[in-house]
Amino acid sequence: MMKYQYLYILLIAAFLILLSVDLQRVSGSIKSFYPDHIDGPFTGGFGEESCHSCHFDYELNYPEGSLEIRGLNSTYKPGQTYEFEIALTRADMQDAGFQLTARFEDGSQAGGFLLNDSLTFTPGIEGDVQYLQHAPGTRTVENSIKTWKITWIAPQQRTGDVIFNIAANAANGDQSEFGDWIYVEEVRVVE
Repeated sequence: MMKYQYLYILLIAAFLILLSVDLQRVSGSIKSFYPDHIDGPFTGGFGEESCHSCHFDYELNYPEGSLEIRGLNSTYKPGQTYEFEIALTRADMQDAGFQLTARFEDGSQAGGFLLNDSLTFTPGIEGDVQYLQHAPGTRTVENSIKTWKITWIAPQQRTGDVIFNIAANAANGDQSEFGDWIYVEEVRVVE
């Protein structure tokens, strides 16, 4: 009798260990499938796709939410530093992210972005254009709004208007591409 109890406990322990390993594998694959960063250019500008190419449940720029670029001047002076804010709003938003570029009309990089604790550059993109995005672990939403502070240094020489393209994901937090609202915006700053 004691022998069977020992065998029964051993089988339960083995089952729990296997279950634990399998759950770690599954949660790891979900985490890597829905990373904390964007893989590739998805601003929606210059012929690029936007986040809407995968998160397509709702129409682009759905009216029950908004994406704003607050405090960005309509003109720039060469070499000046400008601070502005990206604000993404949607009722019941649980998670949020964005990607932003600043380019001249020919598609080349215009000026540069400064990083802070809530910003990073999108990894793995070839070329000279900076793709700024939310940093890992900084997508938390409070009261249905998420903001990011951006610092942009204008180009050192006058070479034309600057076009800012941004795509943002007002996500429902379920770690899938379903049920998320995508917003895109293009803002032109003249020299």
